[in-house]
Amino acid sequence: MEKLIIDVRTREEFVKRHIKGAINIPLHDLHFYLDFLKDKDITFCCDTGRRAKMAQKILEKEGIKSDAIMPEEMGDYEKEGSEIICAVNYVMVREGMKEEFEKNLEELCKATDEIPGFLGGKLLKMSGISAIGSGLPGDLREETTKPEKYIMITYWKSKEAHEKSHKTEVFIKAFTQMPAYLSQMPYEEFYEVLR
Repeated sequence: MEKLIIDVRTREEFVKRHIKGAINIPLHDLHFYLDFLKDKDITFCCDTGRRAKMAQKILEKEGIKSDAIMPEEMGDYEKEGSEIICAVNYVMVREGMKEEFEKNLEELCKATDEIPGFLGGKLLKMSGISAIGSGLPGDLREETTKPEKYIMITYWKSKEAHEKSHKTEVFIKAFTQMPAYLSQMPYEEFYEVLR
């Protein structure tokens, strides 16, 4: 029977530091892997043991047995990992320019996949407002906002790798075209991944 150590933390936590030889299936993605996990000798791990125990319960409901490595046992395993930093861009798009912006951005995203040091990314588009989360009365979930707002999140091996990416031909071209689509030039912040 194939033995697997599965780290159920987020991908970003996993990249920073994990048990050597472990694979990463984030806790909330386990249900996508149930068929794969059948007939395997599974041991879950995370930094506190809490998510590992939650993963055990998910598999138990499906009739799949598993073990969990508790925090006090983590020192028994060799670790590996690498630096990961997160760069976040806040973008506001001019009215009527959404399609052109998204088309340009799609090309930029494809090109970024090939840049050394790039570890992935996410593009988020604002889709509504949580009234209750903001302490506002009423239902604002379908409220439209102008200008349209996006958040671009990218992960990099280092700040240096990120900065080099901005000097590539594809980035220079994208940045010369961007002002035509935007109501405000984006600003970018670096974040350390904590969890």
